[in-house]
Amino acid sequence: MTLMDFNSDNDVGNNHDYDVSLVLNLHSDGPWLLRTLISLEAAAVYAQRFDISVELVAVLDRTDHGTEQVLARFSGVGFGSCQLIRVDNGSLGLSRNDGVAVARGRYLLMCDGDDMLSFNSIADMYVQANRAGPDCLIFPEYVFAFGDRYQVGRYFPLDCVTPLAFVAAHPFTSRMLVHHSIPRKYPFVDARLSPGYAYEDWHFNAECVAAGYNVEIARDTILFYRQRPRSLLRKADAVSVLQIPPTRLFQPEIFMRRARSSYKGRDEVPCADVNAMLPGPTLLDRPVIRSFLRDAATIDPQVDIEALRSGWYINNINTEAIAIGRIYYEVCLHVGSGPFDEVFLLPFFGIGGGELFLSQVMHTLAEILPEKRLLVILGESSKGLSLPDPAPAHATVLDLADRTSGVSVGARELITLKLVEAVAPKARLHLRDSIFATAFFRRFAAVLREHACIFYRFSDPQRIDNGEMMPSVGGFAFLSDHASEMSAIVTDNDGLSMRDQARIGLFPEKFYALPMPRKPMVTETDISVRTARPGMRVLWASRLAPEKRPELLTLIARRLAQLRPGATIEAFGQPDLDRIDVAEDSDIPSLVFRGAYAGFEQIDHALYDVFLYTSWSDGMPNVLLEAISVGLPVVAMNVGAAGEIVENNISGLLLPLIVDNEAAAAAYAWALKGLLEDSDLRHRLALRALARLRDRHAPERHAARLRAILAAGQL
Repeated sequence: MTLMDFNSDNDVGNNHDYDVSLVLNLHSDGPWLLRTLISLEAAAVYAQRFDISVELVAVLDRTDHGTEQVLARFSGVGFGSCQLIRVDNGSLGLSRNDGVAVARGRYLLMCDGDDMLSFNSIADMYVQANRAGPDCLIFPEYVFAFGDRYQVGRYFPLDCVTPLAFVAAHPFTSRMLVHHSIPRKYPFVDARLSPGYAYEDWHFNAECVAAGYNVEIARDTILFYRQRPRSLLRKADAVSVLQIPPTRLFQPEIFMRRARSSYKGRDEVPCADVNAMLPGPTLLDRPVIRSFLRDAATIDPQVDIEALRSGWYINNINTEAIAIGRIYYEVCLHVGSGPFDEVFLLPFFGIGGGELFLSQVMHTLAEILPEKRLLVILGESSKGLSLPDPAPAHATVLDLADRTSGVSVGARELITLKLVEAVAPKARLHLRDSIFATAFFRRFAAVLREHACIFYRFSDPQRIDNGEMMPSVGGFAFLSDHASEMSAIVTDNDGLSMRDQARIGLFPEKFYALPMPRKPMVTETDISVRTARPGMRVLWASRLAPEKRPELLTLIARRLAQLRPGATIEAFGQPDLDRIDVAEDSDIPSLVFRGAYAGFEQIDHALYDVFLYTSWSDGMPNVLLEAISVGLPVVAMNVGAAGEIVENNISGLLLPLIVDNEAAAAAYAWALKGLLEDSDLRHRLALRALARLRDRHAPERHAARLRAILAAGQL
């Protein structure tokens, strides 16, 4: 064989001197290459019986000494001609393109240096291609995996597999016969071995489907696919994100057009009986298949019929992948084509402080940057109440958790990636500390580097262990691993931001405290009118979650009834994700449960005299800001960032954190008694708290700070 250096300007591919060019990519294939060459040569000789001319184009990409030795000793007389070109790509996709550029065949068959073909493959695939026309890709019907593991796979055409399947899996193989014009128009991508994308052949096939090309199968042809522990595919599986680079197929308008005829509803499969289409051991007893097996085993005894007989049997009709594709189809219908500039990844729109904070960020962003398009993806199920009007009117909100019921959480993350790539390729990502957002980023961080990312977190969760308050890891674990990849790290309070900076010790320019905006809802006159009456009614409002300590309410109410007869505590709230349910206790007249509430503004706050806050774990408690904004003096313990808004005996009553429930209830009851009995104190604390709120949490200050964060966080 003659070896030449490849010159990208020397494209001889327009001279169709051969019917088929075998584009053979070579790297470190020495121990297996001779068997591959013998197999390909046998298939070429068989094709010549039908006047099908075949050339070999071997592309040597950083090949090792063993590979070159095998090539030097191989005569190649069974081929019409042999071209050997040397390249320095380190990339299977780019090397395929180099082989395509010099190939002189009307059709091209992609090959790898360690696999074999049934001897009829070139001839029968070529005949099928001529029958189907140039706008069709042809694949072998069977893949017999051998070596490290044994498997028999049967492949069906695109009309059975459907374009839907491409979202979650590669339904075909790398061994395709294509008209020479197709890979020149849609070259293979550079998906070299890296922590990022992989699978240039999956990407190429997806691009072809996007362009409208069909896929057919050549009956009774076999790819003998060698399984090696250190193969390029195994290495890509180990280090990559297991996904292909962005492809036009997943752009909503293209995907909906190509998959429309396949989308028949959630529960239908494209073929009537998928299980009946599986191959079985009897396949190996068919005379024609046995002849191919015998020939392949003669070349390489590792093609062992008994090992194949006891191996796995599969086909390429992946019902789970098709189901995921159907969901993506529905998502495309809902979201449209984009492009979006800002993408928010949130668990859900509950009524917690974190959701309120992100909702406000969205509304402020819409005010200061009205030209930006917002996409909000909700990735976790919520059984609770939702915020009213949580996102700006022009934002697109996708409840992905609701749409992906019945598939895995991993599928939800995958659909999110495909959607971001398709409709928000340059968007800024806003990640709310949550299972959904952090799992998504951890999985796909390597391919999200073109996106500026802002991470929002609000508190260090705490737990009581043996009577002591102990920190829990919470969102700090994610921050510890990914702070370097964030463009900004945003909290709603100074204390947490400073603690995180001290723990990380790097990137001080990335940390921002962004106080929640809240403007006063009452005047000084309103406060004077309220505090002029006797103090008798206490308001408690929160999610009924463990960290809110709702179990204290009964204890406090009993003690308060003794200290301030006639005083009542009225509690609003609902179970948080069904974790806690507090029923009304009819034995305690001083405690009344009012049920769920969708927002603080729904509570008639003018009826109450004091606000009670009992949580033992929090960030900046939004409910304290809400209570202060309506003129209610506050009794709270010093948890999270409560002390940034409530200064003891100045803007509220701030008690030291007490873990023991009985002792905590006693402290709360005495503080409530004193405040309810002292109208002047209530008046003074309410006015001072309102002034503090006005200074620290002014909406215009929030807007200016957010604008600075967005500017600093640009890539």
